[in-house]
Amino acid sequence: MEGTAAPAARRPPRRAAPKEAPPPVIPERGPAPERLAVGQVAGSHGLRGEFRIYLFTNHPDALRAVPTIYLGDAQEPWAVRRIHPLPEGKEAIVRLVEITTPEDAAALRGRRVWVDREALPPLPEGELYHYELIGLDVVDEAGAPLGRLAEIIETGANDVYVVRGTGGELLLPAINEVILAIDLENGRMTVRQQEFYSAG
Repeated sequence: MEGTAAPAARRPPRRAAPKEAPPPVIPERGPAPERLAVGQVAGSHGLRGEFRIYLFTNHPDALRAVPTIYLGDAQEPWAVRRIHPLPEGKEAIVRLVEITTPEDAAALRGRRVWVDREALPPLPEGELYHYELIGLDVVDEAGAPLGRLAEIIETGANDVYVVRGTGGELLLPAINEVILAIDLENGRMTVRQQEFYSAG
C-alpha cells in the first residue's frame, strides 16, 4: 500500500515593508496675501437674504466698513450692504446687495468669507496676523534652532504654535512666558523651550 504524500508546507505571508512617514511640512515665509479669511457662512438669517457668519477675527468691528467680501474657494466678489457684528464678537450678520431671499442666503452655507487685506485697519500694537508668523525660524534662548513655525492652533484660551523641524514637532503656547521675542524683519522667533510641550 502506497503512502500519501505529505502536504507541502505553506510559506508564511510576506509582510509589507512599513511605509516611511513623509517628511514634515516645513513652510517657507511667503509674501503678504491679497485677502484674509475672516469667517465662514453659518446659515440664513431672517427673510431678507441676510446670513450669519462665524468669525475668525478678534476685531469684528473692523468689518463694518468693508465694501466687498469674497466667498468660497474661488473667492467670488460680492458687494456688501451691511455687516453687523453681534455683541459677543463670535458671529456677525451680513447683508449683500444681490442676495435678497433666505433661499439664496442658505445656499451660501459653509463658504469661507474673505476680505481684502488693505480694507482692514492696522492691528493694535503687539498683535500680528497669522500669515506674518507662519514660516518664522524658531530658536531657543541660546540661539539654537528648533524648527520653523508651521501651524497655529486656536484653542480659545491662547493660540498654540506648532514648530516643525528635523527633530519632529514642538507645541508652544502663545504666552509671554514662552514666546520671548518676534523679529519679523529677520524672520525669527525666540522662545523658552519647555520639554512637556514636545509632540515627539
